[in-house]
Amino acid sequence: MPRRRSQQTVTFVLDDSAEENDLDAPGGPDPAGGQGGPARRGRSPQTRRRRAGLVLGVAAVGVALAVVLVDRASTQDDTHEAIERTDGGVLDLSHAPRDLWSVTTDGGTPFVVDDLLVVPGRSGLAGFDVGTGTESWRLDELAGQDCSASTESTAGSTESAVGDGTARFVVCLETAADEVTARLVSLDGSVVADGVLDLAAGTPTVGVGGVVLQASRDAAGAVVRATDVRTGEVAWEQRLTVRESGLEWTCEGSVGGVLRTEVRSGVVTVFGCGVWSFLTADGLVVDEPLALTTVAALGDGTFLRSSGTAVAGPADALAADGTVRWTSEGLLLEGGAHHGTTQDLILLDQGDALLALHPGGATAWTAQVAARQVLVRTADVVIVQTIDRETVALDAVTGDERWRRVVGPLSDALPQRVGGTGADGATAILVGPAASGGYTVVALDQATGDVRWTQEHGGDPEAFLAADGRLRFDRSAITGLG
Repeated sequence: MPRRRSQQTVTFVLDDSAEENDLDAPGGPDPAGGQGGPARRGRSPQTRRRRAGLVLGVAAVGVALAVVLVDRASTQDDTHEAIERTDGGVLDLSHAPRDLWSVTTDGGTPFVVDDLLVVPGRSGLAGFDVGTGTESWRLDELAGQDCSASTESTAGSTESAVGDGTARFVVCLETAADEVTARLVSLDGSVVADGVLDLAAGTPTVGVGGVVLQASRDAAGAVVRATDVRTGEVAWEQRLTVRESGLEWTCEGSVGGVLRTEVRSGVVTVFGCGVWSFLTADGLVVDEPLALTTVAALGDGTFLRSSGTAVAGPADALAADGTVRWTSEGLLLEGGAHHGTTQDLILLDQGDALLALHPGGATAWTAQVAARQVLVRTADVVIVQTIDRETVALDAVTGDERWRRVVGPLSDALPQRVGGTGADGATAILVGPAASGGYTVVALDQATGDVRWTQEHGGDPEAFLAADGRLRFDRSAITGLG
């Protein structure tokens, strides 16, 4: 049984490699924002492409960070509920928040599920109320284990599953010499199932629906399987194509033929020397391309495949069986904070232009702006950062430019890649490195681009994001704001 406590000590760890997230950095960022502890030790071949879209990577690097949570408004109407269940959505950004409470931590990778803040650490697994910072439960016996949320569906990117209402389980992995024990923890802090997996079947990664993914090689080639932690049975298994030539770039850094899995953007990726496969969450092979490619779920049973390196490359919408539904051109720009209402657009970076498509592939608009990162999406505007680090707001319906903030000594535009965003429907917050060290939070009026307020903080700007209607920072203590 979980041991109940009334007070509060937690630790968060986020990827502190800000340079990896720079669009112009050689080799690009690491997209392995998927779930599962041991899988974080490997790097996907996708780390060598330019990462478009906001990535707030989470990695257990053994340092303390802080999470800032904005206090929930007392009125929980339908609009607020929608805001709390979307990436980056916060209830009120009209003023700079103030400190309400704080807790400390001892290591681990955090995540938020509904109203529960779950923190693995060296002293155990703990659950905290995200509104008050009060410790709800603690499991000392799960100390030092790799734990993450397992979603029920692929409605959103697994790296943004925090606060999106789909995660209902916590899966913890305890690795021994030749086996790994997987435990399924309910949101009330009870261990409801456990099972032992053979490490010979591959490095484990937490997948969708309470399963653990493992990929390995055998006499017939390569195979990936998903084991249901609740039953101990294999939920699905899929053979993968192994190529002797054409995928030489996948062998760079590969050790001993090891295969690794990651779950990102609703897609399971399996990679290793000669293997480059994209699958649905239930094991159907969507694509096994020869080129460096990205595949992301669009949420309607369609998967978008785009070039991993070139903005001028093809972009194909695929059915789960790999059938091409429609084609376009450009590099998919994911991410962007939003609140309860937003235009359902697919945004493609075409170099000097930004192409917006409707889910069926029809063109919504084209804007002559060299967008490299999507910052905010609302029903009215799409705010992007350009290759020149300008912040530009585009009309979400027509693509017309609403306003632009250029970089300069008297400008509040952020001269470097934005590390975090938030939005409440009227105000957008952008977070980037400060000239004096630490990071700057700039709140902009979404309609005009005027600055509403700014804050200076120490720490790493990559950690700032919204979760369940709250804001959170990194690197000192978890602090509730209001």
